[in-house]
Amino acid sequence: MGLFGKFKKDESLKVVDTGYQSFSTPFLKVPEGNLSLPRIDVRYTTQGYVRFGFDNLFPQYMNQMYFMSPLHGSIVDFKTNAAIGGGYSFDETKLTDMEKVVLYSFGKKIGLKGTIKAITKDIILHDRCYFHVELKGGKVFNVYRVAPEKVRINQTKTIYAVNEDWEYGLQIKTYLPYHPEHKDGCYLLAYEGQSVGQDFYPLPQYTSALNFAFLSGELSYLQKSNIQNSIFPSFAMMFPKKPQGPEEMQLIKDTVNKLKGAENAGKAVAFFANNKESLPDLVNVPTNSNDELFKGVSELNTEQICFAHTIDPILLGVRTTGSLGSGSDIKQAYVIFEKNTIIPLRETVADVFNQLLKVVGINTHIEITNYQIVNETITAVEDEGKAVINALNAMNPTLAAKVLETMTPNEIRAMAALPPLSENNTPTL
Repeated sequence: MGLFGKFKKDESLKVVDTGYQSFSTPFLKVPEGNLSLPRIDVRYTTQGYVRFGFDNLFPQYMNQMYFMSPLHGSIVDFKTNAAIGGGYSFDETKLTDMEKVVLYSFGKKIGLKGTIKAITKDIILHDRCYFHVELKGGKVFNVYRVAPEKVRINQTKTIYAVNEDWEYGLQIKTYLPYHPEHKDGCYLLAYEGQSVGQDFYPLPQYTSALNFAFLSGELSYLQKSNIQNSIFPSFAMMFPKKPQGPEEMQLIKDTVNKLKGAENAGKAVAFFANNKESLPDLVNVPTNSNDELFKGVSELNTEQICFAHTIDPILLGVRTTGSLGSGSDIKQAYVIFEKNTIIPLRETVADVFNQLLKVVGINTHIEITNYQIVNETITAVEDEGKAVINALNAMNPTLAAKVLETMTPNEIRAMAALPPLSENNTPTL
């Protein structure tokens, strides 16, 4: 069968060595303008494809924000793990032994585990994903993932343009969308989400907070530049004349050094001169307040990025103002997050790979295992423990002691919100 043929290596994926440093995905200078509203206009078309963003590089900026913003990148990884962290399986009840071998060979050749993870991130970051499908005699000879930032589409949505580096726009390859009636050639199998008012490229909901994601990434760079480029003396010693030789220069340095350090804090200092005009002037230097510029923006960044991803900050360990975040709060937040975000995402990923299996000709479907990051028995223990403790406190001390004697060590530890003991009586993590 065609699947046993050796998959061809795409030579166009080679990275060009510049002699200093090279990237498979170059990081670009983020342009001015509103990152939440890229230009996508059928009239903004060149070389037969609709440009994505005013410089046709908006998908590249979306990827760049994943690495640039710590919170945004963490949420993408959190969603990915929540959706597919439980693993996957196939319904093999109707497969013959030969079909099982074909399924195993297919999974190994495309690196199914890594591909599922990559496709899940593609859907989260771009709301679209693509597979390069090569047919020979109507059978799949080769198939692999194509990163969505490399793909553009024409006005009639009948031709895909693929380029490894849209910054230069060279070596553009065109493909037709895959169709079951095709027999030979290379095609693109596509999944593209639906966005309000967008006919060519879908925009994930989180793009509404891309300006905040950019700002959160710039905050760390601001602090780094502030430390490297700023001058931090607390006061300046201004002398009325230049030092008269190296001995006088050394005396000034020794005087300044004796004023430094915690051990000299609060000590008095004395200067002597032959006349008043020769005494140095001590002038206070204003401290650099650049670190205060965006302190108030940090909390707003966190809230807006989380809102755009429809995730409660408490799930990421971020405590909102005025709330300590109890176990029940985390549990409730995760249930809402899972039902509104993770389950639909998991279903989309399964649909994409079920379509791919159908194209390859394997009569089965993938089942992504239900997976909960938040363990119900852990998050519920705090409130349950408080209820038991309150009941024991209301009892007669003798009766309460007898009740405690009937409880297991782990039940008692649960009331104190401690982890249960393992078989060797050591706390489990």
